[in-house]
Amino acid sequence: MIRPGKLHHAALRVADFERSKRFYETLLGMARIERPDLGFPGAWYGLGDGQLHLIQSAKFPGEIDPTDPHVAIEVEDFEATKQALREQGIDFLDFATALWIHDPDGYTIELRQKE
Repeated sequence: MIRPGKLHHAALRVADFERSKRFYETLLGMARIERPDLGFPGAWYGLGDGQLHLIQSAKFPGEIDPTDPHVAIEVEDFEATKQALREQGIDFLDFATALWIHDPDGYTIELRQKE
């Protein structure tokens, strides 16, 4: 069984990054936080104990796309989470310290290594 921790972030794919950035920074007053270079435009904002990620990106090839709108949940044991997914026959995308899966309705869920 996967043991979830706290909600880490929610991510939104945006059509016009500059327009969205102005909306979140100017109207909503959100402050940007550090974001690594991921090869596509985007911004991360601190939001309470969590984060909001804006992503401007074309769809990734393949079935599971980490740039799809998603919620990210920290898991207590990253390796045990991978094992549980394998045992349940659930496809996942493994990228560094995060795993992406689809829920039964096709929503993307990111399972993150606890920070």
